Amino acid sequence: MKKVTLLILVPLLITCFALAEQTTYKAEKTAKNKDLQLEYTKKLGFKKGQVLNVEIVDVSIMKVYINECSFCSAFKNTSKRNDIARKTLDWFFSETGYKEGTVEWYNSSKTKVMSISGNLSNSEIKWGSSCSTQ
Repeated sequence: MKKVTLLILVPLLITCFALAEQTTYKAEKTAKNKDLQLEYTKKLGFKKGQVLNVEIVDVSIMKVYINECSFCSAFKNTSKRNDIARKTLDWFFSETGYKEGTVEWYNSSKTKVMSISGNLSNSEIKWGSSCSTQ
């Protein structure tokens, strides 16, 4: 009887510990992303509410989720848009130590509106519309 109970309880305990570990990981990742969002917003001089989320999702990919309405006029100006892209790529490298990578911007509908790929001396910027009304 004790062996049967033990055989039933052990897998149940393992499952509970695994779920607890996943929940802790998700909470830590969310907190880390919130810190990234705050640091990025402050470093690049954005206003509260302009940057919705920042996450490093892969070895060399960072995603920035923006409030597209607050960036609409800045992103229409090619010079400002490219300046934001290059400064963000520089910030990403300083945060991670990477020398090459990609930063992608998404609007609140999770549609990619811009990306920059490469390194600081040689990068390519791709652009779409940031305004959801266009």
